[in-house]
Amino acid sequence: MRLVAGLPLGILYLLSDIAFPIVYYIIRYRRRVVRENLRCSFPEKSEKEIISIEKKFYHNLCDVFVEAFKCLNISDEEMLRRVEVLNCELPERIASEGKNVFMLLGHCGCWEWYQEVSVRYKNPKKGAEIYKHIENSYFSSLMHEIRSRWNTEQIEMKQTVRTLLKWNAEGEPFLCGFIQDQRPDTKGKDGVTFLSQYTWYAPGAEEIAHKIEAVPVYLDVERTSRGHYRLTFKEMQPTEAEKATPFPLSRCFWRLLEQTIQRQPELWLWSHNRWYKWELTEK
Repeated sequence: MRLVAGLPLGILYLLSDIAFPIVYYIIRYRRRVVRENLRCSFPEKSEKEIISIEKKFYHNLCDVFVEAFKCLNISDEEMLRRVEVLNCELPERIASEGKNVFMLLGHCGCWEWYQEVSVRYKNPKKGAEIYKHIENSYFSSLMHEIRSRWNTEQIEMKQTVRTLLKWNAEGEPFLCGFIQDQRPDTKGKDGVTFLSQYTWYAPGAEEIAHKIEAVPVYLDVERTSRGHYRLTFKEMQPTEAEKATPFPLSRCFWRLLEQTIQRQPELWLWSHNRWYKWELTEK
C-alpha cells in the first residue's frame, strides 16, 4: 500500500478505472444493498437512471479508495491544489467568541481528505475527529497514520464525551469533526424522513454540543472534477418546523446532507446498509 501510495494520482486513477469493472461486474461488492438503497431513496427515478447513478457510485468508490491511501504520500502543495475550502471565516468567528466548533458532515466523496480544512483557518488551533475502533490491528494502525497527517487529535468514539469535556474545561476553543450519517446500533432517540425513508439517528453531537456550548456547523461537499473537491462551511439554521423538534440542529443536518446528496448522488456511500428493514415501515 505504501508503494502504491507513492505513485502519481494520475496512475492511481488508471488503477481505479481497472478496478471498477472487477468490483462492479465480477465481485459485485454489495450490489444488492446499493441498488435497494438507490431505489428507495429515489422512487421517482427510472431503473435506467438508478443504474446510471449506481455505476457512477462504484467509479467514485474506487477513486475514494486510492485517494484515501494517497494520504500516505501526498504533499501539502498538492492537497492545497486539490481541496478548496470556502467560508473559513465561520469557524474563526465562532472561535474568536471563545466557543468550540463541531463540524458535522456525511460520507460524501473522500472524507479522509477533509481534515485539510484544519490548515485553512487560523483559529481554533486545536482540532480533532471521532473514529470508530477497527478490530484489525494492522489496518487500524494504517488508518490512524492516514488520519494523523494533519496533526489533528484522534478520539475513539467511546472516549468522546470524556475527552471533549476535559478539553472544554481547559478553556482553549477547539474544532471537532463528526461524521453524522452512521446508522445507530439500536433505534435512535429521534427519526427523520431522509431520502424518502424514515431514518433513525443518534443525536450525539448535538447533545454534547449543549453540554459544552459548542456551535455545530455543516461541511458541504462538492466534487468539482476528478480528484478535486470544494468544501464549504455553512451555518446551521433550523427551520421553524425543525425548531419545534427535540433536536433541531440534528434535523437541520439531515436536511443539508440530503441537499448535498441530491446534487451529486454518486458521492455518497450507498454501500452502507444505512436503513434497518423495520425503519421502512415506521411512521
